[in-house]
Amino acid sequence: MDRQLTTVDILGTLFEVDAYREVLKQKDDPSNRIPFHVFDQKGDGYTFLYDTERKNVPENKQSVVDNPDRYRWVSIIALMELDPEGIALRYEIPIEILVPENKSIIPKTVVAEIRPLRIKAKTA
Repeated sequence: MDRQLTTVDILGTLFEVDAYREVLKQKDDPSNRIPFHVFDQKGDGYTFLYDTERKNVPENKQSVVDNPDRYRWVSIIALMELDPEGIALRYEIPIEILVPENKSIIPKTVVAEIRPLRIKAKTA
């Protein structure tokens, strides 16, 4: 399967969107993968918590509580817009149904929206 994958820029680190394998794969370190199952739907796209040091999702909740400044919320556009060919392959749908016009509308690179993590202090 030789296809062009859209790249998402997350704070300067490039990840390839592979809807067929359901992962974001770091371009210069393919072993670093962010699985789609950690994504939460947000509007027409997805959001997830990102560890700026590990360049992945948090290892556990306690690490987020202990060092919240290291984490950011990342939002990306719909996977259908980023890798319709991968979705077509995964679900055995003809690509012409998903992208009826031409594939040049699929972006080569997108920049993720980044928001700070805010943890509210517990009140007594």
